[in-house]
Amino acid sequence: MKCKIKEILSMIYWKPGEDPKSFSIVFISRGAENCLEIVKASEVMFSGDRLNLGDRVIPLHRIVEIRRNGQVIWRRRSP
Repeated sequence: MKCKIKEILSMIYWKPGEDPKSFSIVFISRGAENCLEIVKASEVMFSGDRLNLGDRVIPLHRIVEIRRNGQVIWRRRSP
C-alpha cells in the first residue's frame, strides 16, 4: 500500500482508536550517532508540514521510517 507521509501521520494522531505511543518515527538528525534519531510519536507534535519536538522543528522530508510496535509500516524510498 502506497501512502504519503502526511496520510500516515494524520492516521497516527487523529484516527479514532490509534495510539501515538505505539508508533516510533525515525528521522535524519544532524549530530546524532549514525545521523538518525528515533522518537515516539507521542513525544512530537504533528503540524502540517513538520514535527515539533520541544524547541526543535523536524521537516517531514527528514523522516525516513515510521514503525508501529517496532514493525516498519512506512519507509521513504531511496532516490
